[in-house]
Amino acid sequence: MMKESRASRRTVRTPYRRVGLVAKVSPRALRLTGKLERALRRRGLEVLFDAETAAAMGRKDTARRERIARSADLVIVLGGDGTLLSVARDAPSTTAILGINVGALGYLTGLKQEEALSRLDELLAGGFREDRRRRLDVRITDGPDSGTYRALNDAVLNRRTTGRISTFSISIEGRRIARFRGDGVIVATPTGSTAYSLSAGGPILDPALPAVVVTPISPHTLTQRPLVVPASATIGLTVIGRKRDEGVHLTLDGQASFTIAPGRAVEVRESGSSATLLRPPESDNFHNLAEKLNWGL
Repeated sequence: MMKESRASRRTVRTPYRRVGLVAKVSPRALRLTGKLERALRRRGLEVLFDAETAAAMGRKDTARRERIARSADLVIVLGGDGTLLSVARDAPSTTAILGINVGALGYLTGLKQEEALSRLDELLAGGFREDRRRRLDVRITDGPDSGTYRALNDAVLNRRTTGRISTFSISIEGRRIARFRGDGVIVATPTGSTAYSLSAGGPILDPALPAVVVTPISPHTLTQRPLVVPASATIGLTVIGRKRDEGVHLTLDGQASFTIAPGRAVEVRESGSSATLLRPPESDNFHNLAEKLNWGL
């Protein structure tokens, strides 16, 4: 049962003045969000909601979810990895983000839901460490969606139609290194190496590594394997073909999606801006891996 201690009701010195609350729209997450709102306001802090969370709680806040981190010093995300990614993908590096797992796996979240209130003062006092995570800048070179977008986990180029394959070209620093038939290709950060890339046979990268992994999806040849490259490299992805190869989409963090026509180039490189996730001081990446991926420890 989540309760605040008597000591936690005192005013605490905190570097945070404006705290954003973003919740998965579920009864458990919204109940906990209400409790956190009351606890934060008792401590004299301003509380902000994104429009989706506000609507679910009967409030009138209208900030878009991807913009909430620009208005807050700290954003507390209640949900799973998907909810956290919807905030962290575009958040400024100066905004701290803490995930509270009210979902299934919750690999990116820092606290269990039963810890949310009992460790609130420790969080607000600056007792959690900052975990800087690399992000990707993904540029669509032309067409109606041309521009540069950001991803924390991965950029995925694949077909939406099952039972069909396309031809994909991969280049590193402008030099073509592979051309293959298959379902698609994933470019993942170390953070995203435990997501779709892992299920497609890619390796797990430690978050501290300055690298990304390029993972083919069901390639039509056994010789096309995942490749780890420096984070500084520019990776080019292209769909090769004609009209029959249409239906390929670029997806960022499993959420933002764009149609990529044959011949249109997609460039992926490390972003100059990282995401700042908060972790409790005892958190350890390898222990987290073992726990979340059921390594038997």
